Amino acid sequence: MGSTEMEVQMYIGWREIRRSAGKFGLMVGVIALLAFLVVMLSALTAGLGWQSSSAVQRLPGVGLIVQRDAGGTPVNLVDSRLDETVVAQVGEADPQARPLGIAMAGLSARHLDAAVALVGREGAAPGVTINAATASTLGVRVGDPVSVGGVSTTVTAIADTAMFAHAQVAEVPIAVWRVAAHRTEPSAMILTREVGPISGASTAIGGSRLNLIPGYASEHGSLLLIQGLLVVIAAVVVGAFFAVWTSQRLVGLAVVRAMGAGRGYLLADGLGQVAAILAVGLVLGTAAGGGLAGAVAGVVPISLTASGVALPVAIMAVLGLVGALLALRPLTSVDPLTALNR
Repeated sequence: MGSTEMEVQMYIGWREIRRSAGKFGLMVGVIALLAFLVVMLSALTAGLGWQSSSAVQRLPGVGLIVQRDAGGTPVNLVDSRLDETVVAQVGEADPQARPLGIAMAGLSARHLDAAVALVGREGAAPGVTINAATASTLGVRVGDPVSVGGVSTTVTAIADTAMFAHAQVAEVPIAVWRVAAHRTEPSAMILTREVGPISGASTAIGGSRLNLIPGYASEHGSLLLIQGLLVVIAAVVVGAFFAVWTSQRLVGLAVVRAMGAGRGYLLADGLGQVAAILAVGLVLGTAAGGGLAGAVAGVVPISLTASGVALPVAIMAVLGLVGALLALRPLTSVDPLTALNR
């Protein structure tokens, strides 16, 4: 590479950014806004996901067995009922499997009521375990009497019981759950190992258990779709901007080409501009989104994690570069004589 080309390479891209600061500033603002929306939506998706599924994520074992409807589709955890035959078959296939009960119920104390997701498990502490939010709503402490589903009991502990389908969880022994939920059949069986097909039942292993939560799949899928659309929009916007910008600077680039600059340099120069604009916009948008998410975390269901923020922002950066690369293709074929005679 000659000295002339090297000097041009260090100068031309930044010169254009300084000369057209308004245009590039507007583009940085648009990218920052999109990054801000993606970060906020990512944090909201994680927060809503936690409110909907944290109780199921914390369950022991490798999976769940639930009832299967007439069409062969797994029944959600609230509506599922496993009869004695299915329970017996599961017990033969996995002797360590344990029953799980989940039902929506009312928790009452001192003429106050709170809706909870009542979870019954073997090995749960006697009485009822509730979380701090439910205890604050009812104004109760450990040892106070409460009524859950019409069954009188006492608060054994106040702990982080997680949430199920956006409802606070109250945990009781499975025997208490059967009475409070007015059901004898468990909602599911907690598996300690994978088992073969069970007649009349469906198996959900690992992350597929979350699809058994009412409304989880549609809610989570919708939010992820919106995130994906924002990322695609960012790539299209970046590509469109640089497609127009490239067509406007072809004459100037033809002069640079006539001075001896290679096609690879022109492409590197254009991608350098893209990378700079994307970097500034994404950093500003991510910082603003992270700051606002942290500020409203106690008001709305927000969960901000490094991986949850880094992944969509990284995808935005990659797709933005790809979109710009397609828009910059004319730079690789610019002919000095043709461009100068336009």
